[in-house]
Amino acid sequence: MKQWALLKPGWQKLILYLIVLGVTVFLAAVLQWFVVRQFSVHLAEIQNEQLQYEVQELSSSITERYAAWQAELKELSSSLGRDMLNQGTRQYPEGFKRESGAFYVLDEQYHVIVGRDNREMKSAVQQIKWLQNGCAVSSFVTEDHQPAQYIACRIQGAQMGGFMVRKVDADMLSGIIKSKPVNQYETLFYNGQFKVVASRSNPDINRTDITGVTRRLLEGNTGVIEDDGEKYGIGFSRIGEEALYISVKDVSEDTAQRISSFGKQLWMVMVLILFILWAMLVQFRKRIVKDAIVNNQVRDQRRDEDMRQQQDTYYLPLMQTIEQQLQELQEQTGRLTGGDDLKLLGFYHDLANRFEAASSQGKGASHEELEYFRELNENFIQGRLRQESSLGELLTGVRSLRDELEEKMHDNSGISFTDMNEILSESLKWANRSLNMKNIQVILRQEPVPSIAAQAPMLYKTIQGLLENAVQAMGRQGGEQPEDQEQGQTGLRSKRQSQVLKVSSRLEEGEIVIIIEDTGGGIDDKMRWSYFQPDYSQNSQEHAFSLYHMDAYLKTIGGRLKLRNTDQGLQAIVRLRR
Repeated sequence: MKQWALLKPGWQKLILYLIVLGVTVFLAAVLQWFVVRQFSVHLAEIQNEQLQYEVQELSSSITERYAAWQAELKELSSSLGRDMLNQGTRQYPEGFKRESGAFYVLDEQYHVIVGRDNREMKSAVQQIKWLQNGCAVSSFVTEDHQPAQYIACRIQGAQMGGFMVRKVDADMLSGIIKSKPVNQYETLFYNGQFKVVASRSNPDINRTDITGVTRRLLEGNTGVIEDDGEKYGIGFSRIGEEALYISVKDVSEDTAQRISSFGKQLWMVMVLILFILWAMLVQFRKRIVKDAIVNNQVRDQRRDEDMRQQQDTYYLPLMQTIEQQLQELQEQTGRLTGGDDLKLLGFYHDLANRFEAASSQGKGASHEELEYFRELNENFIQGRLRQESSLGELLTGVRSLRDELEEKMHDNSGISFTDMNEILSESLKWANRSLNMKNIQVILRQEPVPSIAAQAPMLYKTIQGLLENAVQAMGRQGGEQPEDQEQGQTGLRSKRQSQVLKVSSRLEEGEIVIIIEDTGGGIDDKMRWSYFQPDYSQNSQEHAFSLYHMDAYLKTIGGRLKLRNTDQGLQAIVRLRR
């Protein structure tokens, strides 16, 4: 922790960003692995279902095809086969074809009556023990190096007994496989001797496959198995006493390609999402920092306003009362010193001198009475001098207390005894320096007003804000002001009317009234309420308060701000409590 604290803030920020980035990338990699794994599992399940469905569909097709072949053969045996057997002659030495497969007619002794004499065919038919429903299917035999199977049906209604036989060769069985348009599977049909009896590829026919797949297949297993990393769908179709085994292998590379493509696409999406999240994180952090700064500023401003309002609510009226009492005490003390009371000084001394002059002429008082008047005059003079000294000390103490009180108010809360006439004069000087006062005539009228206890900078900003509003209003109005025409030596000439700004102060009962009047055209009465909202300001105040802040501050010191339209402009009236 000490080493971390010794790092520069920039390095700390960089390290934190790298840690967050590393954790995010790690979590993204784990998420990508999990999603790809789930996708692979789901894709494998889909592949297994497709293989099982393919095997079941092929099994159903085989059963239906054998049933159709057998039904067709049974129908032929009852008509065409019976006729051929009754004739007993070999009218069709080469047999006959109907769509596919070769047809034969045999008698009870398995002599071929119709068709080519075929030893493999007769051997297969002789192995059939029972003919279910009059028909049965033989085992697979090899004929001309090709697997073949025979369907035999007993001929009913003939003069002599016999059989009608239909050959099922590899082409007919392969036709079941080729009837499916999709070529994404390698489909093989096996007989009970591990030989391929049907395939899409002719070279595969009659090939012997003894593998793990065929072993499990001939054991009667069904479903989906995996051998050497490849999946096979296996099943069988029961044909009479025999079975035709089915093996389906997905030879397409679509699964691996889909997994690889999905992984790449997922990485691209996750990288894009990471960039977006990173950008959102940066923006969110900036927003949080900005909001924190704004909240701190608002909180500080509200705290300052609350403290100022508390000071103005409790402290300011007390200070104003104390200042007023001190001012009255100072005036009363000033009246007690000097004035008509000083005329009594030396009165008794002059009276004693007159008594003494009258006594020398034999008309006045006695010597004791004269001394008494002189002593009385001396005591009065000394007492009056002591009184004057005490009153001087009291006046000095009042003045010191007033100065100390003003210093305390200024140090603790920024409050001082402020002369509003001085604020008006200094604000007009500021307006002449900072604002465009061209073509604006200023009329200033001031009456003697007492000082008030308030924050001088706030009052300066309030008055300056009202002056700035007035000057800006007259500046906009000046572009629309009509021009007067006057007669000159060269004829008519135009003269632009100048704007007038009136600033005045006066003292009313219990209040000081400040009036700032312009000729800027006034304000919209319907929008008057909006001007005093915190989020609305008609003009951009570059140097002073907005109307909302002016009104808010004046209310804290017991003042009021009022706007009133005149014939030519606007009159801003500020009333301050004495």
